[in-house]
Amino acid sequence: MARRLTRALGLVLAALLLTALAGCAGGGEDELDLDPVEMVRAMAAADTTLPEMVTRSSGDEAARDSFTWLSDLDYGKVDAYCYTCADAGTAEEMAVVRLKDKSDAAALMDSLRRHLEARRGSFQEYDPNQVPLVDDAVVAREGRYVALVVSRKNGLAQRAFQSFFQDE
Repeated sequence: MARRLTRALGLVLAALLLTALAGCAGGGEDELDLDPVEMVRAMAAADTTLPEMVTRSSGDEAARDSFTWLSDLDYGKVDAYCYTCADAGTAEEMAVVRLKDKSDAAALMDSLRRHLEARRGSFQEYDPNQVPLVDDAVVAREGRYVALVVSRKNGLAQRAFQSFFQDE
Protein backbone atom coordinates (compact mmCIF):
# COMPACT_ATOMS: atom_id res chain seq x y z
CA MET A 1 0.00 0.00 0.00
CA ALA A 2 2.79 2.46 0.92
CA ARG A 3 4.61 1.55 -2.25
CA ARG A 4 1.54 2.34 -4.40
CA LEU A 5 1.03 5.61 -2.58
CA THR A 6 4.68 6.57 -3.11
CA ARG A 7 4.48 5.67 -6.81
CA ALA A 8 1.21 7.60 -7.25
CA LEU A 9 2.64 10.60 -5.45
CA GLY A 10 5.73 10.43 -7.67
CA LEU A 11 3.59 10.36 -10.81
CA VAL A 12 1.53 13.31 -9.59
CA LEU A 13 4.69 15.31 -8.83
CA ALA A 14 6.16 14.43 -12.23
CA ALA A 15 2.96 15.58 -13.95
CA LEU A 16 3.00 18.83 -11.99
CA LEU A 17 6.64 19.42 -12.93
CA LEU A 18 5.91 18.83 -16.62
CA THR A 19 2.94 21.18 -16.45
CA ALA A 20 5.06 23.86 -14.80
CA LEU A 21 7.82 23.47 -17.38
CA ALA A 22 5.33 23.69 -20.24
CA GLY A 23 3.89 26.85 -18.70
CA CYS A 24 7.33 28.42 -18.45
CA ALA A 25 8.18 27.52 -22.02
CA GLY A 26 4.91 29.04 -23.21
CA GLY A 27 4.68 30.23 -26.77
CA GLY A 28 7.73 32.49 -26.56
CA GLU A 29 7.46 35.73 -28.50
CA ASP A 30 3.94 34.86 -29.65
CA GLU A 31 2.67 35.45 -26.14
CA LEU A 32 4.71 38.59 -25.55
CA ASP A 33 2.66 41.75 -25.49
CA LEU A 34 5.34 44.31 -26.29
CA ASP A 35 4.52 47.91 -27.13
CA PRO A 36 5.60 48.83 -30.69
CA VAL A 37 5.84 52.52 -29.68
CA GLU A 38 8.32 51.67 -26.93
CA MET A 39 10.23 49.43 -29.31
CA VAL A 40 10.52 52.11 -32.02
CA ARG A 41 11.67 54.64 -29.40
CA ALA A 42 14.44 52.27 -28.31
CA MET A 43 15.43 51.62 -31.91
CA ALA A 44 15.54 55.35 -32.71
CA ALA A 45 17.56 56.04 -29.57
CA ALA A 46 20.15 53.53 -30.79
CA ASP A 47 20.83 55.69 -33.86
CA THR A 48 21.92 59.16 -32.77
CA THR A 49 22.28 60.26 -36.42
CA LEU A 50 18.52 60.38 -37.08
CA PRO A 51 17.02 63.69 -38.19
CA GLU A 52 13.78 65.07 -36.72
CA MET A 53 11.19 62.28 -37.03
CA VAL A 54 7.39 62.18 -37.29
CA THR A 55 5.68 59.25 -35.58
CA ARG A 56 2.37 57.54 -36.26
CA SER A 57 0.91 54.57 -34.41
CA SER A 58 -2.10 52.35 -34.00
CA GLY A 59 -3.11 54.59 -31.10
CA ASP A 60 -3.75 57.55 -33.44
CA GLU A 61 -7.19 58.52 -34.68
CA ALA A 62 -6.15 57.96 -38.32
CA ALA A 63 -4.20 54.77 -37.57
CA ARG A 64 -5.66 52.71 -40.41
CA ASP A 65 -4.98 55.42 -43.02
CA SER A 66 -1.44 56.05 -41.71
CA PHE A 67 -0.66 52.34 -41.90
CA THR A 68 -1.39 52.31 -45.63
CA TRP A 69 1.64 54.56 -46.18
CA LEU A 70 3.82 51.81 -44.75
CA SER A 71 2.15 48.61 -45.92
CA ASP A 72 -0.58 47.20 -48.12
CA LEU A 73 -1.24 44.33 -45.68
CA ASP A 74 -4.87 44.04 -44.58
CA TYR A 75 -5.04 46.26 -41.49
CA GLY A 76 -7.34 43.74 -39.84
CA LYS A 77 -4.27 41.49 -39.39
CA VAL A 78 -2.44 44.17 -37.38
CA ASP A 79 -2.66 44.15 -33.60
CA ALA A 80 -0.57 47.32 -33.08
CA TYR A 81 2.12 49.30 -34.86
CA CYS A 82 4.42 52.29 -34.64
CA TYR A 83 6.01 54.02 -37.63
CA THR A 84 8.42 56.94 -37.60
CA CYS A 85 9.93 58.69 -40.60
CA ALA A 86 12.15 61.66 -41.30
CA ASP A 87 10.23 64.94 -41.18
CA ALA A 88 12.49 66.51 -43.82
CA GLY A 89 11.69 63.87 -46.46
CA THR A 90 14.94 61.93 -46.24
CA ALA A 91 14.99 58.12 -46.28
CA GLU A 92 15.23 57.42 -42.56
CA GLU A 93 12.30 55.45 -41.18
CA MET A 94 11.62 52.77 -38.58
CA ALA A 95 8.58 50.68 -37.81
CA VAL A 96 7.47 47.82 -35.62
CA VAL A 97 4.25 45.95 -36.35
CA ARG A 98 2.73 43.48 -33.91
CA LEU A 99 0.53 41.09 -35.84
CA LYS A 100 -2.48 39.25 -34.50
CA ASP A 101 -1.10 36.02 -35.95
CA LYS A 102 2.53 35.23 -36.66
CA SER A 103 1.51 33.32 -39.80
CA ASP A 104 1.00 36.75 -41.46
CA ALA A 105 4.62 37.81 -40.87
CA ALA A 106 5.91 36.67 -44.28
CA ALA A 107 3.17 38.63 -46.06
CA LEU A 108 3.98 41.72 -44.00
CA MET A 109 7.69 41.37 -44.74
CA ASP A 110 6.93 41.14 -48.47
CA SER A 111 4.75 44.23 -48.17
CA LEU A 112 7.53 46.14 -46.42
CA ARG A 113 9.96 45.15 -49.18
CA ARG A 114 7.51 46.53 -51.76
CA HIS A 115 7.35 49.73 -49.68
CA LEU A 116 11.14 49.95 -49.83
CA GLU A 117 11.14 49.39 -53.59
CA ALA A 118 8.68 52.26 -54.02
CA ARG A 119 10.77 54.49 -51.74
CA ARG A 120 13.91 53.60 -53.69
CA GLY A 121 12.21 54.60 -56.94
CA SER A 122 11.10 57.91 -55.48
CA PHE A 123 14.55 58.72 -54.15
CA GLN A 124 16.20 57.82 -57.46
CA GLU A 125 14.07 60.56 -58.99
CA TYR A 126 14.44 63.39 -56.49
CA ASP A 127 17.32 62.62 -54.10
CA PRO A 128 19.69 59.87 -55.29
CA ASN A 129 21.92 60.40 -52.24
CA GLN A 130 19.20 58.68 -50.15
CA VAL A 131 19.15 55.49 -52.24
CA PRO A 132 22.03 53.78 -50.35
CA LEU A 133 20.07 54.09 -47.08
CA VAL A 134 17.09 52.38 -48.67
CA ASP A 135 19.31 49.73 -50.24
CA ASP A 136 20.78 48.91 -46.81
CA ALA A 137 17.38 48.71 -45.09
CA VAL A 138 16.66 45.89 -42.67
CA VAL A 139 13.41 43.97 -42.38
CA ALA A 140 13.55 41.71 -39.31
CA ARG A 141 11.11 39.37 -37.64
CA GLU A 142 10.68 37.92 -34.18
CA GLY A 143 7.54 35.79 -33.93
CA ARG A 144 4.54 38.04 -34.62
CA TYR A 145 6.67 41.21 -34.54
CA VAL A 146 8.18 42.66 -37.71
CA ALA A 147 10.55 45.61 -37.82
CA LEU A 148 11.67 47.91 -40.61
CA VAL A 149 14.84 49.95 -40.22
CA VAL A 150 16.17 52.51 -42.68
CA SER A 151 18.95 54.46 -41.02
CA ARG A 152 22.68 55.08 -41.05
CA LYS A 153 23.06 52.83 -38.00
CA ASN A 154 20.52 50.18 -38.92
CA GLY A 155 22.55 47.43 -37.23
CA LEU A 156 22.29 49.21 -33.88
CA ALA A 157 18.57 49.78 -34.34
CA GLN A 158 18.05 46.14 -35.33
CA ARG A 159 19.90 45.01 -32.18
CA ALA A 160 17.67 47.29 -30.10
CA PHE A 161 14.63 45.57 -31.66
CA GLN A 162 16.05 42.11 -31.02
CA SER A 163 16.93 43.00 -27.42
CA PHE A 164 13.24 42.97 -26.56
CA PHE A 165 13.23 39.21 -27.20
CA GLN A 166 16.38 38.32 -25.24
CA ASP A 167 15.95 36.19 -22.13
CA GLU A 168 16.92 38.13 -19.05
